[in-house]
Amino acid sequence: MPRRLLTLAAAAGCAACLFAVVRPALAADPAPAAPADYPTVDVESVAGGPRVRGKLRATTVTLKTDVGTSTIELSHVRRVTFQREPDGTAHDTVQLADKSVLRGRVLGEQFVLDREGGGELRLKSGDVREIRVISAVPVSLAAVIFGLLTLTAMEIILGVDNVIFLSIVVAKVPKEQQPKARKIGLGAALGTRLALLFSLSFLLGLTAPVFTLPDLGFLTDLEAREVSWRDIILFGGGLFLIAKSVKEMHEKLEHARKQHEGTSAPPKPASFAWTILTIAALDIIFSLDSVITAVGMVDELWVMVTAMVVAMVVMLVSAKSIGDFVERHPTVKVLALSFLILIGVMLVAEGLGQHINKGYIYAAMAFAVLVEMINMRLRKPAKAKPSHG
Repeated sequence: MPRRLLTLAAAAGCAACLFAVVRPALAADPAPAAPADYPTVDVESVAGGPRVRGKLRATTVTLKTDVGTSTIELSHVRRVTFQREPDGTAHDTVQLADKSVLRGRVLGEQFVLDREGGGELRLKSGDVREIRVISAVPVSLAAVIFGLLTLTAMEIILGVDNVIFLSIVVAKVPKEQQPKARKIGLGAALGTRLALLFSLSFLLGLTAPVFTLPDLGFLTDLEAREVSWRDIILFGGGLFLIAKSVKEMHEKLEHARKQHEGTSAPPKPASFAWTILTIAALDIIFSLDSVITAVGMVDELWVMVTAMVVAMVVMLVSAKSIGDFVERHPTVKVLALSFLILIGVMLVAEGLGQHINKGYIYAAMAFAVLVEMINMRLRKPAKAKPSHG
């Protein structure tokens, strides 16, 4: 019996010692979990200034839409843009990695950023203009080549209107000066595009809102009411292109009428300096649209530069042939001027914040060209059959 009591006492003592050792560990806070793989982002504030880069302490973004609430992994997001009216009717936008855009209201009152240089930054959602997610996944060579080919094709398509306008304007200068004017015009177009590409901060400044229009009834979304320098340039350039094309078409009709009446006089050649100035002014409009498209399609600067140089070489080679073809066929010239009016209307709409899918515009233009080619084929005089006598 004493031995059993001694054994029980020893066991109780060991249990007490074990409990004394384990209790602090049980009472302690659980070990912190491994830090999440937070994404690297660039944050642009409403107040302006340089973007701040760092790790955003979040892995998802929650978006409330008209149909419900969805949580999106930040690894699938390119950028999040916030509207500046917390109680307004405008929507925040979330652009996904596949370039599609979701609209709604981003939930969350505060964002915490671990800055690259060290330190913590807390930002209220109302103070943030845009969060751009920096992809950590290396881009494959195949993806780069595909992006280069796609962007080159897109730049050539976007350059068609530039070549058409160039051909019509250059045709008004003396014949011996036309090649020089054509090369200067296309060189200025390439130079403007590259200058905009190498000054992306300036380009981003052009897209930042300068002022906001009041709610006008037909413009309710904040994105449409925020006016930037890009909007002003596109709006003014669109009006200029419409006015210039309508004037050219009117001159063409007047010249045809006078020819029919037998009172036409040879047209007065345009000033070489004024022609170059006109081309340079429109180059700014076309270049701005082209560069913004390029920045939205790819991220590598050298890919953008290569695509634009290749597209400009194609335009330089084909500009003379296109110009001669347009001048030889009056109906094609009228059709080309109609295209420029259509593009001018599209630029005005873009300047007013009303996005028009360019695919529809270029598809309509391609269809109109096809119809005109059929008409030209039908208008050709039939070859006289040799008579057998």
